[in-house]
Amino acid sequence: MATSEFSDKKFLIVDDFADMRSVLRNILRSMEVVQIDLASNGQEAISRLEKRRYDVILCDYNLGEGRDGQQILEEARHRQLIGIDTIFIMITAENTRDMVMAAVEHTPDTYLTKPFTRELLQTRLNKLFGQKANLSAINRHLLAKDYTAAITEMDALIAKAPKNVSELLKLEAEICLSANRYDDAMAIYQDVLSERDVRWARLGIGKVLFYTKQYAQAEENFTNLLALDNNLLEAYDYLARTQMALGRFQDAEKTLTTAVRISPRGFKRQCFLADVALTNGNTELAEVAYTHASSIGRHSIHNHPSIMGGLAKSLTANGKHPEALKVAGQIQTTFPTHHEAIFYEAAVTAVIKTNQGERAAADEALKIAEQAMGESGIALSSTLGLEMVKTYSQLGAHDKAKRILEKTIANNHDDEDFLTEVKQVCHTAGIAEDGIRTIREIQQEIVKTNNAGVQLIKQGQFDAAIHLLEQAADDMPGNKTVNLNAAKALIMKMEKLGPTAAEVQQVRGFVERVQRVAPDDWRLSDVVSHLQKLANKV
Repeated sequence: MATSEFSDKKFLIVDDFADMRSVLRNILRSMEVVQIDLASNGQEAISRLEKRRYDVILCDYNLGEGRDGQQILEEARHRQLIGIDTIFIMITAENTRDMVMAAVEHTPDTYLTKPFTRELLQTRLNKLFGQKANLSAINRHLLAKDYTAAITEMDALIAKAPKNVSELLKLEAEICLSANRYDDAMAIYQDVLSERDVRWARLGIGKVLFYTKQYAQAEENFTNLLALDNNLLEAYDYLARTQMALGRFQDAEKTLTTAVRISPRGFKRQCFLADVALTNGNTELAEVAYTHASSIGRHSIHNHPSIMGGLAKSLTANGKHPEALKVAGQIQTTFPTHHEAIFYEAAVTAVIKTNQGERAAADEALKIAEQAMGESGIALSSTLGLEMVKTYSQLGAHDKAKRILEKTIANNHDDEDFLTEVKQVCHTAGIAEDGIRTIREIQQEIVKTNNAGVQLIKQGQFDAAIHLLEQAADDMPGNKTVNLNAAKALIMKMEKLGPTAAEVQQVRGFVERVQRVAPDDWRLSDVVSHLQKLANKV
């Protein structure tokens, strides 16, 4: 690519030093770049990204107070302010192991260490534009959650045997994973490995094995992969998740402990370790991990009141009640607009007061938590329900804990990660068998209802099927699968007999429930597409 071809590209430079912004702007101008915007901090960068789509972002890692470069990248991806066709280059003045590992594991397209030359930047850009060629249409499909269209477009691109075919195959496999098309993803990974041994394809096979619940094979895959490359952090994450699914919670804790030693600035991994350690009863490790997570995650889009809540619980478990109360009292101040902040502050305060022997104060805090939980809606948050189960259990309210547990499981009967958390909580409480039995019974009942609905539809009894599935959806408003099945039953009826305004609105209600609890659910796009076509006929 000639440098003149950069002239139609939009660049954003993010650096807290004015001199460095000027240096980078001059380098880009010498490469005939015309459209250049500047940002001096994380907030300004996000504001720029909210208003304009950029082709290239050159972002310094360390930006002083506020978001760092890693957190800008995380937020931009989470909020879809950048797409797969955007080039994100991380720049760092440090080459310490912690900084390099943090930069690499959050997968910018590349990273550069200051100082670097114009020639190096130009070479990287030429290579990256080649890798990102023709991805704009695919990105539009991904933004619309239309994975089928994205895969079709990708197949057409790959068929032309472009130079960036390896990058396209990797991306297509990831899209297949997002769409639960595990056989397709596995075929891609195996085809790639038949040609050459690449880490991402080996890792991908492990992911497919994990998502298809072949946990023993998945564990072997990740273990072998880490023997080849003990810095492959995503393999540690999936190995820990696999060990959790196998009920080996202590092993998962050890795996995550190793991973955070390699890359201590991984916020989500620190949170994962802290949660696992606390539930395992390793409260000292939990306190360390929560403290670290609270520090590095202050400006992260993924920061949440539960992190401070966890820190407060680990502190009180370690006998540090005044410190725990101080942390709990700061939750609403730290998260003034978060709808769950009141709940977490009250729930952990109830635990702390119980540990201090102040039962009346604990009961008062518990009432506030119960009220906040009701206002938030347990259907909207599996973590909220499980947190309340833990709180009731610690306060000795076992009957209440059981009722909330059953309701939360029903709302999340097919969320394997959540059910693994439930099993860990029950294992720690010494009721592992009860927990597994409860999960199995609820799953069987939901499957039975769903199968009955499908059978009624096959018999043409649409109203009976809809009534059955609608009743189940109302009983389990947070269960995305049940609500989607109710929506599909109505859609099938309307496609057969014609749509009505009332039925279209009813489907919208089911869709909105799912969008609240799982906005990225891969099944939503197809349901919404059918709904829109029917709505246009009313």
